[in-house]
Order: sequence, then C-alpha cells, then structure tokens
Amino acid sequence: MSLLQKIKELPATPGVYLMKDSAGQVIYVGKSKRLRQRVQSYFRESSAHSNKVRKLVKHIHNLEIIETDTEFEALLLEWQLIQEIRPQYNRQMKTPEAFLYLTIRKVGKLYRLRPSTQPLRGGDAWSFGPYTSRKTVSFAIRGLKDVYRLDCSNPAINGSPCLNYSLGLCRGICLGGKAVREYNAIVEQLIALLNGESAKLLEDMQREMGQLAADLDFERAANYRNCIQSLQALLQKEDVMNFTEGNHVMVVVERLDEERVKCFVIKRTDVLFSEVYKGEDGITRKVRQDIEAALSHGLSDTVPAEPCEVSRFEIDKAQIIYSYLRSGKCKYKMVGREDLDGLDAVISDVFSR
Repeated sequence: MSLLQKIKELPATPGVYLMKDSAGQVIYVGKSKRLRQRVQSYFRESSAHSNKVRKLVKHIHNLEIIETDTEFEALLLEWQLIQEIRPQYNRQMKTPEAFLYLTIRKVGKLYRLRPSTQPLRGGDAWSFGPYTSRKTVSFAIRGLKDVYRLDCSNPAINGSPCLNYSLGLCRGICLGGKAVREYNAIVEQLIALLNGESAKLLEDMQREMGQLAADLDFERAANYRNCIQSLQALLQKEDVMNFTEGNHVMVVVERLDEERVKCFVIKRTDVLFSEVYKGEDGITRKVRQDIEAALSHGLSDTVPAEPCEVSRFEIDKAQIIYSYLRSGKCKYKMVGREDLDGLDAVISDVFSR
C-alpha cells in the first residue's frame, strides 16, 4: 500500500504516529486525538508549516500508527517512545541539560536571581524548578527587573550611580539605602509566591497593570502583563512538582462513549493498571475487584511515605498526568491501603454524565 493510500485510510481515533525515512528509521513521533486529521495536515500545502515540518515531510517514506482509547494514553505513549527512540525531529523534547532552575541566593546585601542548570544548596539559597523552558525562566527574571527597575549594573553598592540608573532601569540600588530594602522585599515576595505562601506579588502587579491601562499607559501595562504570564507559568510548574512529590496513588475513570468507560490506577507517574469496561450493570463490583488487585501492588512499600523530589526524567510525564486530571475529561480519587470509600460514587458519576 502506498504512503498516500495509507494516510487516507487512517482511523479518526486517538493514537500515536511514527514517521519513517527511506531506511525504515523512525524520524518523528507524534500524537493526536484524531490520527487521520493530524497526519493528513502534514501533507497539505500550508503557509503555517514551519521549515522543520517541510523538511520532515520530504523525508517521510512510511509511517506506523498505534491506536489508543484516550488522548491521555496517546500523550503518555508519545512521551515513552520519544524517550526510547530519540527521533531526529523531536527536538522539542528536552535533554536533561536543557532543564533550568530559577535560583536565588543572598550575596552581600542583595539577593541574586539567576537561571541555572543545577539547584543551589545551603542556607540563604532557594531553587525553583526544574523547568523545561529556558525562555519562561528568563522572561520571568527579565520581566521583574523591568517592571520594578531592579536591573542594577553596579550591585557592589558603592554609592556611585550605575549606567542603568541614568537610563531609568535601576531604582538606585547602587546608591544603597531604601532602594536596597525595596529590592530585597520584592525578591522575598517572589520567594513567597513560588513557595505557595503568598500571592501578594502577583496581586500587586495585577492591580498596577489595571491602573496603567486605565491611565492609557498601554506599553507599561503590557510589560506587567507579560511578566505576570511568565510568573503564572512558573507557578503552574511548581504546582505540578508539588502534586507529584506527594506520591499519590489515584483511581481515574474516563467515559469513552455511552456504554464504555476506561479505568486507570496511577502511582505517582506510573500507570499500574488500565482497562475498558462496558455496560453499567455490575461494573462497579468488577472495577472494584480489578482496582483492588492493582492497588495491592500499587500501595506497596515501594511508594515513599514522604515527599520525594521530582526527577528531570519525570517532569514531562508528571505534567501530562497533572494536566489530564484537571482537564475535566476524567474523574479521579486519591486512595490509600484501606481507602476505597467513595470509589463507587466516582464510577457512578462518570456514567451519569
């Protein structure tokens, strides 16, 4: 069967596609909620195609698909295959060296904000992340420096105004005194924000952005907006890390159609069990039996009782699971060794939708 004929006959189901070159090597792995629609889009002329996509299409000689029941499974399978195969064109999947931390350390009288590939250790030091986007970390640091005029080019604080002070980029940190206290207070608010202790920094920025917009100072309002968006992206990643570090075991149920549901048991970032069930009559008892069997393994002593830091290898997978649980596409319940109360209600709720 020719490649074009194969593409025409693709199913409109969730799944993963593996694109191969003339030597049969997998050069790209992708996923889609609708395989046919997604794969066909590569072969249509479009000004929206990037140079990478155009180059990829020229080298595709064959493709293979793996169907899944849900988009969630397609996302996980895509992640797994990219880790195993390392296809040439999957550049967006980060190497460990690409992960960044936002680090803060007190040096002399000032806190120093830096992007770093390694977390800081010791007192008076904070590390947030790791994050998968260098751009997001850099934008957050640059945004704070811009809106609060924290970009001092002479942080030695020797009483002489720096060049950035004359340009309006430094609030006078180089001169010492009040500006140093203001600088440190802003950084401490950032630490509290990323630690989940206080959202005052974001609230103050949103209020100031609204005032600037009301005063028709749209350029400065846009600077605040961009910084807020970068900080919110960092916060979302921190939420993912904190959730995953909880070492939760979850029972997840998603409706596939009028008659079928799919159940998963997920431990931290591993799917221990998945099964499709058809028909509501008697399903709760059957699901409960299967899930209890899976949990006998999933709730073993291999699950750390205390929070355990998310490894770089887990980050993308943790994000997939976290986003799925909050997507509204499924119902889930945290469970423990002797805690299956409420599971019946979760399954019934899915069927009643």
